[in-house]
Amino acid sequence: METRKIQKVGGGTYTVSIPVQWANNHDIEAGNTAYLYTHHDGSLVVRWNEKEHSELATTDIALDDTTPEVAKRMLLAAYSAGFKQIRLRNSEEFTAEQRRAINTCARGLTGVEISEESTHCVTVQGMLDASDVSIRQSTIQLKHIALSMYEAAMDFFAGETTESEHIITRDDEADRIFRLITRHFNRSLLDLTELDQLGITRPQLFEYYGTARQFERIADHAAKIARCVQRTEYIISEELVTESRAIGENARQVVEDASGAVINGGTTGMAHSALEDCEHVVQAARNLDRTLLDHTLEEAYVLTRVLDSIIRTAEYGGNVAEIALRISLRDE
Repeated sequence: METRKIQKVGGGTYTVSIPVQWANNHDIEAGNTAYLYTHHDGSLVVRWNEKEHSELATTDIALDDTTPEVAKRMLLAAYSAGFKQIRLRNSEEFTAEQRRAINTCARGLTGVEISEESTHCVTVQGMLDASDVSIRQSTIQLKHIALSMYEAAMDFFAGETTESEHIITRDDEADRIFRLITRHFNRSLLDLTELDQLGITRPQLFEYYGTARQFERIADHAAKIARCVQRTEYIISEELVTESRAIGENARQVVEDASGAVINGGTTGMAHSALEDCEHVVQAARNLDRTLLDHTLEEAYVLTRVLDSIIRTAEYGGNVAEIALRISLRDE
């Protein structure tokens, strides 16, 4: 880093010199045009050659001799990376299975649509401007989905409901929202104007992205609980169900408290409280897990898997609390 004095020229123009060695290395001479970009976070970016196209404008993906699953995987990767236009190509011809996988995948993504389609190329075009996206609201929505899935999964485990498929299918909804947040997070790494359009600072975006990541994992574990219980016909004793349910509710509360501190702002005390509660939940779940040696193999199998997801959920809440702690320290 070098420092330069700002000088005032004439009636109201400010100038600042640039390092001579840097200018020589980039073939900059007197009379060249500089392009200045101002941003809401207070930064001023200076470019010496105006960029006509964004690095994330277009990507071309060759899908010759690939499976439908690979086609879907590549589209998801390009979407999450933040490309505005994604061209999927097959020099031979798309198989019916490839085309079906691409169309189904594109319909499940937010803010894009298939704009062109031929025997050799499918173009997926981004239609949503960053200015129309609220990262905070998307994170809140993801939290509600993840926690409602988790509660429904625990109800299903306790036998209070026989419905489980809707828990599993909602996992796709959680993935969709997280991919949208990831898309704009990745775009912001290469394009400062993305932050301006989102109306958010880089630290805030990183914190919401990190928080959303934990919610997406909680949704995964809710679906895991539902699948585990769905596959078993064993009856769990009422005592074990009651104790597991109580620990599971405490894990949910850790996530609720920690996320509230991130989304609504909180003190270091709130973050520490959530972290301490997380430790209590994890310890209680592990203590219960140790007692399963005295129960039937069938009970132990189901309970071990459910308790593992409860522990993971509490720990993800702890991760959110650590984010809240960093935010509170910075704000204070």
